[in-house]
Amino acid sequence: MKANWARRILFLADRVALVNQSVNAFKTFLPAASPVNLVTDKEATGRVYVSTYPIMMGLIDEARDGKRRFGPGHFDLIVIDEAHRSVYRKYGAIFDYFDSLLVGLTATPKDEIDRDTYRLFNLQRGVPTDAYTLDEAVQDGFLVPPKAVSVPLKFQWEGISYDDLADEEKDAWDAIEWDEEGTVPGRVEAAAVHKWLFNKDTVDKVLEHLMTHGLKVADGERIAKTIIFAKNHDHAQFIASRFDENYPHLKGSFARVIDFKTEYAQSLIDDFSQAHKAPHIAVSVDMLDTGIDVPEVVNLVFFKIVRSKTKFWQMIGRGTCLCPNLLGPGQHKEFFYVFDYCQNFEFFNQNPALAEGSLGDSLSKCLFASRMELIGELDGLVNRKTPQSLPSGYTHLPTPIANLGEPGSSVDLEAQYSLLREDLAKRLREEVEGMSLDNFLVRPKRRLVEKYAQGEVWGSWVLMNARS
Repeated sequence: MKANWARRILFLADRVALVNQSVNAFKTFLPAASPVNLVTDKEATGRVYVSTYPIMMGLIDEARDGKRRFGPGHFDLIVIDEAHRSVYRKYGAIFDYFDSLLVGLTATPKDEIDRDTYRLFNLQRGVPTDAYTLDEAVQDGFLVPPKAVSVPLKFQWEGISYDDLADEEKDAWDAIEWDEEGTVPGRVEAAAVHKWLFNKDTVDKVLEHLMTHGLKVADGERIAKTIIFAKNHDHAQFIASRFDENYPHLKGSFARVIDFKTEYAQSLIDDFSQAHKAPHIAVSVDMLDTGIDVPEVVNLVFFKIVRSKTKFWQMIGRGTCLCPNLLGPGQHKEFFYVFDYCQNFEFFNQNPALAEGSLGDSLSKCLFASRMELIGELDGLVNRKTPQSLPSGYTHLPTPIANLGEPGSSVDLEAQYSLLREDLAKRLREEVEGMSLDNFLVRPKRRLVEKYAQGEVWGSWVLMNARS
């Protein structure tokens, strides 16, 4: 384009979402190209035209006053996005009609591309014009690598035999009420295991593991952009419903199903593509598996079987984009997590770097712990009856507190400590009181939550003074 060799360019994608994404990319990196979205505006003109295959087929067939808008020589270059797909079998007439140079783009490994794709470009199978591997792109700093998170729950595709279980697992097996007659089977085949795993308890465990170990943003307060690859629409809906049940304070918008059955799916994709806008978890069935690029995505959850290596690597590619300052100023995206609950890595004999997941505490948790430590330090000062200075980390106290007692006196400091402790205890009690018992992360600690939501258990300086 700089040399004015390619005056007009056609960029073809097989989905409207990819057309919109491509137009935005052209506007960002080549604004002078005046990109035209033929899906939304068929009359506009520019140097780069972006379209789906059906739209372009219709425009080729359409004639006004005996003239076609796009003649055979209208474009100097046609770029085919996601060229590994055989969509051109149906729309091959496009390439027969236009007399132009063809360039195909795909993120699929070269040995997995359909042979018809090589034939379209008159190439020997397995020998593309140029190839740039993920490892090379990572080494050159253009992409980030995946890290596989060790998951506690894995799908057993080969079925389960009683004799292969550990002693504890055998005890759990024996405790199951398999049928009304009390018969205990010696083996459960994969189909039955499949039905068992995709139940409420399994989905809850997957969500809990993701929310605990997934990469987080906003000072560790919010799970980062995440794609959950679901088996089908019903499975996706079930996952989203379980999320809403277990996280009622995030219900409705935080985790959404995005697939071809979703109304206003493109609007949801646009929202998901914005860093600070919900949804932050997209439960996808095919729609986000390939092509869609959201740099903020750092958690991929494989909750489905993938037996196509082409598709598997396309799905992995959803996490590889760079994202500067994702975790804070100067803290760039350096990798992304893959939670593979269905042993897809093992199936494809892949061994990515392993990780335990994000184990860092959120800012609010750190503050809670620090305030608890401060209360303990205040109590220690009172019990010694010789407070001489403010607790560690405090250089001054609020004016209303500092005005109590004689300045610098022991009584003055005790009064200040007392009010400070009371304020801290009140704040922490309110935090505990605000915890939802419906949240399955809170539910196991229900007794403690109910106990420390009561004011009297936090004690007071007066009571502790009386005891001493």
